[in-house]
Amino acid sequence: MVNPASRFAGYSTPMAAVNPSRDERRFVWLVLFGGLVLRLVWLAKVNGPIDGFYGTTEATNLAIAIAQGRGIADPYFSGYGPTAHLLPISAAIAALPIWLFGIGSASAILLLGWSLLQTAAAYLLLHRLFQRLDSDARVTRWGLALLCLAPPFVPQEVLDFRFWEGAGALCLGAVNLLLILRYEEDGRFGWRRMLLAAALSAFTFFYCPPVGLAVDTCWAWFALRRLPFAQWTRFAALAAAALALLLVPWAARNAQMLGEPVLVRSNFGLEFALANHPAAVSGTAQEHIFANRLLEIHPYQKLGKGQQALRAAGGEVAYFRMLGAQTLRWVADHLADFVRLSLRHLREFFFPRAWQMYFSGWEGMRDARAWTISLVNLFGLIGLAIGLYRRRRGYMLLALYVATIALPYALFQPMPRYIYLVYGVLAFLAVEALVSGFRYISGKGPGWLR
Repeated sequence: MVNPASRFAGYSTPMAAVNPSRDERRFVWLVLFGGLVLRLVWLAKVNGPIDGFYGTTEATNLAIAIAQGRGIADPYFSGYGPTAHLLPISAAIAALPIWLFGIGSASAILLLGWSLLQTAAAYLLLHRLFQRLDSDARVTRWGLALLCLAPPFVPQEVLDFRFWEGAGALCLGAVNLLLILRYEEDGRFGWRRMLLAAALSAFTFFYCPPVGLAVDTCWAWFALRRLPFAQWTRFAALAAAALALLLVPWAARNAQMLGEPVLVRSNFGLEFALANHPAAVSGTAQEHIFANRLLEIHPYQKLGKGQQALRAAGGEVAYFRMLGAQTLRWVADHLADFVRLSLRHLREFFFPRAWQMYFSGWEGMRDARAWTISLVNLFGLIGLAIGLYRRRRGYMLLALYVATIALPYALFQPMPRYIYLVYGVLAFLAVEALVSGFRYISGKGPGWLR
């Protein structure tokens, strides 16, 4: 009989992850403080008072509706009614300070603090993740510095993540990856750990489905490679049951409120239609094409036709299904164009163009931000490829995480908030690619990859 612990042989916890030096801790806190100051200066210069209450579209409306006792409702306009356009956890958390203090300075400061706290926690968790992967100290230090001090996603980190789930989702993704590595290292995966992993992966999916799908893929990779058949089947059953405990009540609520048991979110057809249509095939003036498409079909746009179409269809479920059906018919008739768009979306996920920054809450420094993201992602993918080639421990998990998030976005138009979900991982990998390159240049020769 095979000893399950033998399947984990060869793994050990890096010392840097267990006992970071005083200098390392000082560096980390200085970098975090510098990043905080940089973001507050940006907020004051670009948006005005740091205690201003700044809204970020549907998620803000949803949080206000929850805080004011209207339930999970009104994402597009006041009085719309119940919705499944967004999953409720992130907006419900944001609703708490609004419920306590109303729409004003106090709630704005708390929401700003919450957004920055999530961002800092996400970057610290990624720093810890790469320490546990036994990365070079230069990688963990300068990867963190890159994220904190060269922030192309500053509008998301300061404004969006007060209400949207990006930074919190990145935290959950990093925690899942850290747990997988920990369980691989010590070789124990009993019932208590199995229940924790199942609950965490289910909560991650319900909080942010793209990240949840990615960590589920990583847990499946861990289980299939490291657990005996009977144990991984038990784990799969527990994970499915944990997810059902969240999705079934949500679907039942949607069946009662919306007339249909929407299992996750109702907006697939809307996002699919925004990205795939005849005008999108053109490669010119994409900012105008996308803005016009938003005005044409999105129900949040007050000056567009989307709200009228939403009402005429009888609500978001019917309206978004209609948009999805129309888009599928167009795809069937224009398959080559759809493939071109999908490949372009995938390219724009990793290498965004300046026009995508128009739709990020700040139109400033569009070229600089797009180039920063593209270069970091390029070097990050190179660093990931180097790690896979060298068969570095845990790098297949990173590859699965990045690929599982990125590939579905080929169906949609990538925006900065989506790219953010993988950017933090790729930032550390980008530094690793540069460190490997410097090793090669310094004279280590062909053996630098070993």
